[in-house]
Amino acid sequence: MSGTTIETIDTLLESVEESVEDPDVGFKLRTARQLLLLIDEREEAGQEALHEADLESETRKRLQELGYID
Repeated sequence: MSGTTIETIDTLLESVEESVEDPDVGFKLRTARQLLLLIDEREEAGQEALHEADLESETRKRLQELGYID
């Protein structure tokens, strides 16, 4: 599997959702996948905001070391 962690989780949930016969379980899996999409969108927006922010070089360096920005 390749891609982001969120994409990997979504792929796993999708494969389980396709094999589930119980409609209640299918609903819960679809809901979980929708929530993952929301998390991914929020994470993207946060990354974009950090990249556009006017940060001091030391702050930017620390955020990079912590893995918050590339």
